Amino acid sequence: MCWIFWYRGKNDAVKILLHGLERLEYRGYDSAWVFVKKQSWDKSRIRAVGKVSALNWKVTDFLDAWYTQWIAHTRRATHGGVTEQNTHPHISNDGNRTIVHNGIVENYASIKKDLIKKWYRFDSETDTEVVANLLEEIHKDSKSMLETTQELQKQIRWAYALLIMHEGTPDTMIALRLWSPLVYAYNSEGEQYFSSDTQALSGYADKMIYLEDGDLIKVQWNDYTILSNGDVTKRDIETFDQKILEASKGEYKHFMLKEIYEQPAIIKRIYKWRVSFENNSLHADAFHGMGNESIKQITTVACGTANNAGWLWTYRFETLSKIPSHNEIASEYENKPFFLDESKLHIFVSQSGETADSLEVLKMLKEQGGKSFGVVNVVGSSIARMTDSGLYLRAGTEIWVASTKAFMAQSMCLLLVSLFLGKRRGMRLSKYQQIMRELEHLPSYIETVLDQTDHIRSIAMDLMQYKNFFFLWRGYQYPIAAESSLKFKEITYLHSEAYGAGELKHGSLALISEEMPTIFNLPNDEMFEQNLSNFQEIRARKGKICVIGDKRVEEADRQITIPETIDEIYPFLTAVAGQLLAYHVADLLGNDIDKPRNLAKSVTVK
Repeated sequence: MCWIFWYRGKNDAVKILLHGLERLEYRGYDSAWVFVKKQSWDKSRIRAVGKVSALNWKVTDFLDAWYTQWIAHTRRATHGGVTEQNTHPHISNDGNRTIVHNGIVENYASIKKDLIKKWYRFDSETDTEVVANLLEEIHKDSKSMLETTQELQKQIRWAYALLIMHEGTPDTMIALRLWSPLVYAYNSEGEQYFSSDTQALSGYADKMIYLEDGDLIKVQWNDYTILSNGDVTKRDIETFDQKILEASKGEYKHFMLKEIYEQPAIIKRIYKWRVSFENNSLHADAFHGMGNESIKQITTVACGTANNAGWLWTYRFETLSKIPSHNEIASEYENKPFFLDESKLHIFVSQSGETADSLEVLKMLKEQGGKSFGVVNVVGSSIARMTDSGLYLRAGTEIWVASTKAFMAQSMCLLLVSLFLGKRRGMRLSKYQQIMRELEHLPSYIETVLDQTDHIRSIAMDLMQYKNFFFLWRGYQYPIAAESSLKFKEITYLHSEAYGAGELKHGSLALISEEMPTIFNLPNDEMFEQNLSNFQEIRARKGKICVIGDKRVEEADRQITIPETIDEIYPFLTAVAGQLLAYHVADLLGNDIDKPRNLAKSVTVK
């Protein structure tokens, strides 16, 4: 997975390009580069393994000329190791074509094999270099560069955002998009941009165009043409919000901690114009679009943290809305047969709205006429545009790689949907009113958990010496334990497993020992008494236990206390406790919390 930032204009672009890359850092990468050229095709390629800061000094030291066209790029290795040789851009054998790529070309191996037979050489292990040489081969047939690129679209499969430059047309940039995000933007000063993320464009461009799947855009000075399936087409020009502010950690040590502490405010933001506590009503347009009585089944589709949010709220749809529901991991669901009818709704959950596996399922669903609903954070993202209707999370830009506040927002939006559907389908009024009362108090409940950060850090000091952990649950806490375990893995790099407490005795009890602590989500809900039995099973085998719950458990080694509430609200509180615990263990271990190794913010490849 890679992230692209391109600039063409009359200004010195060093600062613009490096600033754009820094804004894309949160998406995760392992190398970065800058490619620059003059009108005469005098070009330079500066590459670095590691962070943008490693590239920064190289660029500053190396470039003393005035260049007019720049591309910056970060790469997270998919084909080939983390080396400068594999870092973009890649250039065709004859030196005439330069390629920038985000995505994966699935049939690159067979194309490469054919090109090797024709005496093409390859200096990297990447699929991108294969595309560069394929362009050279196609272009030999006396085609124009535009025709060559259109032929390329027919020959490569799966996902890409491609920027293509050719020495014969130095004033022209051609870009392609298929299932990988790419935005074209410009301003009144005649400056032009491409970016994988609108956030990087803040303060630079005031107009932007979201390219659609299959689009080819040819950009020249102060002009552009978009083709779709060979025909000239138009796309909406959107005004960019110049008030978007750069993210800042402020007084917080890490973005993760800042975003954990933003969660009470985000809950309130989600309520605005959607929830009225004065008359206990829900009134978003999207809710009414889902109120159709023909909905008899719901399937949530997501990956990673979003999958845990979808998993949690399948419980809500069934218990509150009385609609049979199940959760699907997108990467597995795309390989299953679809059984669709008008009564089935698919809900796609994603922070970025660009998750490749989820988009693959969504495209298949739309081809078969299935109903879809999106719950995403990024306005204008692919999932937001492709689904029939949906809700935005209103979580604001999430900077650090492993999600916290987006998970909270996903969980809240899906709870509101299930409440709305439940009220329409005969939910007991007393139950509905009880949940609404507790929702109103939820921001203050979360603040109570956040106030325990010093206590949680002291528990983290005890836990950081261990290498393996259990996260246990029952009922509503099932997906929360999975999410807490995931957060723990992502940033501590320690092994953890989420496991059903009732399943412990069916095999995994063999792992319990003094060297494997258990984090037990144990709120005083309907499962409390059953969970106490499992608690004693662990204690009998000298296992150490940290309880997260509102009722004091005397035999626990340590406890994180949450406010007393109701079953439907407890998951929000145990989730925040789990986030803080993972954060403090990782911080005490000295890990790079905001950019954990091997991970990317938005997973735009399968």
